[in-house]
Amino acid sequence: MKKLIALILTLALVLGLATSAFAYSDKNLEAPKAKDVVIDGDLSEWDTSKALKINAENQIVDQIEHWDGEADCSMEVYAMWDEENLYIAMKILDADPFVYRDGFPLDELDAIIIFLSTDPEADPDRTEYTATDWRITHSIEKYSKKNSVVYNPYTYVDREMIADNKGFDTQGEYGDLLAEDIFSDYEVGVNEIEGGFVMEIRLPLAELANNEIPQLVPETGKSIGFDASVMDVDLPCPGIHSLRMQYTANLDGDRTPEKHPVDTNPSLWATLTFVD
Repeated sequence: MKKLIALILTLALVLGLATSAFAYSDKNLEAPKAKDVVIDGDLSEWDTSKALKINAENQIVDQIEHWDGEADCSMEVYAMWDEENLYIAMKILDADPFVYRDGFPLDELDAIIIFLSTDPEADPDRTEYTATDWRITHSIEKYSKKNSVVYNPYTYVDREMIADNKGFDTQGEYGDLLAEDIFSDYEVGVNEIEGGFVMEIRLPLAELANNEIPQLVPETGKSIGFDASVMDVDLPCPGIHSLRMQYTANLDGDRTPEKHPVDTNPSLWATLTFVD
């Protein structure tokens, strides 16, 4: 009888550990291993059957009155990995894409926000960010130059909600830094499609590490906290905030970001799992 009880307790402990290692919300994005990825905004080498989709009214967390359906604002997110990089691609539908203006907070323009943890062992129930939690915003400026089109990816890394940021400070909030100004070995590719655009990112994981923050090393079966937002504004004016949709949100009635506070509470995130 004692052996049976011990076996049951051991099984319960193992199941409990398995559950806690795959917690956050119950939503998960599978990231296959990357093969011959070219960061050019072309998704032909991607497995787009594995997608995180933001396309429903209950995912709106701000400015619901400005949403006119999927063609107005929606997004699919895909991910891949190798031992040194995380690859993220987004297909964004936007009736008025690339709304950008110098000096505005990137959170008040057309933008995407990626949330991730670089610690697979992080407590999935934590309600405050740690130094291995990241909130990275991209906004694209489009302009013509010498008969060609240029897409400048401005980047904002928000670390204000972290009590001890371990030497990595907030940068680029007001659209003053390109991705290459913050991350030295970082690629962004943009390609316009009918009704919107595609954006690809290669994020070297060494860029999210230093002598105090360990580098994430992906391997098959590991999971990390992960989430995404899409922001949409049709005209950049002072005091006008972007429509915002969040993958993990499930809201009705009045909407404010405080009702789904992923910006400060990572326990609300989904997960990303590395698969073969």
